[in-house]
Amino acid sequence: MCRLLAFRDREKINGEVLKAFVNSARYDPFSPYKSHPDGWGFIIFVKKSGIWRSLYYRSPEPIFQDDLSTLTSIKGEEILGIIHARKAGKKFLQGLTHAHPYHIRAGVYDLYFAHNGSISRNAFENPSLPYTDSYMFLLKIAEGVSKTNDVKESFRFAFNSLKEYSASLNSALLSYSEGEGPIIQIGYYYNKKEALDSSEEYFKLYIWRNYVFSSTIKYYLGNADNELVYEDIMYL
Repeated sequence: MCRLLAFRDREKINGEVLKAFVNSARYDPFSPYKSHPDGWGFIIFVKKSGIWRSLYYRSPEPIFQDDLSTLTSIKGEEILGIIHARKAGKKFLQGLTHAHPYHIRAGVYDLYFAHNGSISRNAFENPSLPYTDSYMFLLKIAEGVSKTNDVKESFRFAFNSLKEYSASLNSALLSYSEGEGPIIQIGYYYNKKEALDSSEEYFKLYIWRNYVFSSTIKYYLGNADNELVYEDIMYL
């Protein structure tokens, strides 16, 4: 499992939320591994003078050892994005290539995707591909978008079809097209039977203002009590 943050705000990213995110990657009291050190990344869209710009960054370093100055200096009329800190499930799927958010082009859309959890490889048509289950999740979404040009329906179809194979599908998809601009979708699902074997709180997602985040961020932030609607997809 990893830690996830998705948001939409004005002017800049909330510093307290960002601090809580970094702390959650450094030490996670809900995680059996206690940290999320296997790389991190972000996709940020920022509007200045009515025009959208994007900043995309991935690193194999832990977020708590990296330079955050680029992230903290981003300012604009409107800002939205996804930040992800990773705990790898398999050692051979580590490094820059496997840091989230992933990016792929499908139809008229740029898709950026981050996922927390695990999916059985039997859920996919080509399970032996040397990709993470998270990237294969994105490929499934992109396949639907390429056929239909409908991002919302493609995400919902992939999300629902993978539930029975998954420990968690907690995920954020940022899509961008020239016609629609940036849109963020957040899916919230985890297998409650599997969650009982560890800490169920570890799997939960919460919202505070227009910030959606993993439970550990709530733990450090201390002021987010609204859990997302289980088994559903929301939009920012």
